[in-house]
Amino acid sequence: MRVEFSTGTGYKAARFVVLTELPEQILEEIRAQKQSPQTRAYDVALKTAEHAQLVDPGLRIILLSNTSGKVKNPDALGEPAYVAEDGCKAWVIRRPGTDHPGTHKKPSF
Repeated sequence: MRVEFSTGTGYKAARFVVLTELPEQILEEIRAQKQSPQTRAYDVALKTAEHAQLVDPGLRIILLSNTSGKVKNPDALGEPAYVAEDGCKAWVIRRPGTDHPGTHKKPSF
């Protein structure tokens, strides 16, 4: 799952993206409970942000998207930034403040 957060609603707000991997046994439990895997991915992404100190503690972050993600080369991700007790893993694929294609300047008119 690809989970994207923002630290605000403005165009200058910092964004970060966390890619999560849920083990098959966790997915089976989630399906058996008729729940969404996005909920677990969101929880893991929040723990990752805290663990990797992506934002200041107490700073409000906003969920922008939580979608299925496909990785062409999983080995290229390297070591996960966070591993939960149940085996869920997470990688930070965009850190706050880094430039990204969606960044643009406010028009000056």
